[in-house]
Amino acid sequence: MGAGAGKVGVLSNEHREPELLVVTHTVEKGETLYRIARTYGLTVDELMLANRLDDPRELKVGETLEIPGAKEKKAVTTFDSPEPEPLARPRAEKDREKDKPPDKPVKKPMMKVGRTNGALAWPLRGVLYARFGKKGNEPHDGIDLSAPAGTSVKTAGPGTVLFAGEQKSYGLIVIVEHPDELITLYAHNRDVRVKTGQKVREGQVVATVGDSGRTSGPHLHFEVRKGGVPVDPIEFLGPVPPPEK
Repeated sequence: MGAGAGKVGVLSNEHREPELLVVTHTVEKGETLYRIARTYGLTVDELMLANRLDDPRELKVGETLEIPGAKEKKAVTTFDSPEPEPLARPRAEKDREKDKPPDKPVKKPMMKVGRTNGALAWPLRGVLYARFGKKGNEPHDGIDLSAPAGTSVKTAGPGTVLFAGEQKSYGLIVIVEHPDELITLYAHNRDVRVKTGQKVREGQVVATVGDSGRTSGPHLHFEVRKGGVPVDPIEFLGPVPPPEK
């Protein structure tokens, strides 16, 4: 891939993506976000993120929800449970609480590999349907975010474009080098908006979502590498971006 390839590490020519399948759940009378999330082994926040919901109270009967990571539909129990149901709050309310000054000074923890530290921003707001690790017998070196074709793909942080172009199986990709030996990779794009060697800022549009390369539908395959070794992007990503207006 030219200059900087050694910093990225190995990109497998046999890169495979899981089938783009998403289980949906239709909300029935008596169901709440909490009960639906618990049924599928998710948190309320994960379910809200996947469906771009800002207020859990907006859930309506007949509404269709996407259930990330689910393999099949499940029946939601709606009868009273001895376990009290926590009251989910709107995201805006949670954000306001985060903005409140702490009662006592809080010492900011040092950045550590393998710990959530918010060193990087999310490249887009989409449905997280495949995580880092293995899919069957195949390694999966990043996360997959389903989003409509043409959605803007933004840099996770400031840096320099190591490569922008086509790579077998990954399709059209952009690879950006950041400080602290971090590399981010954005794959399966419809087009790329930057050139190799170009300086980029955080949040700059570098590509748009597509289905180039070896994949079954439009989405972004996003990788983070530390010293050339793939690491779980979730451990480096900060707050989820708000819905685009």
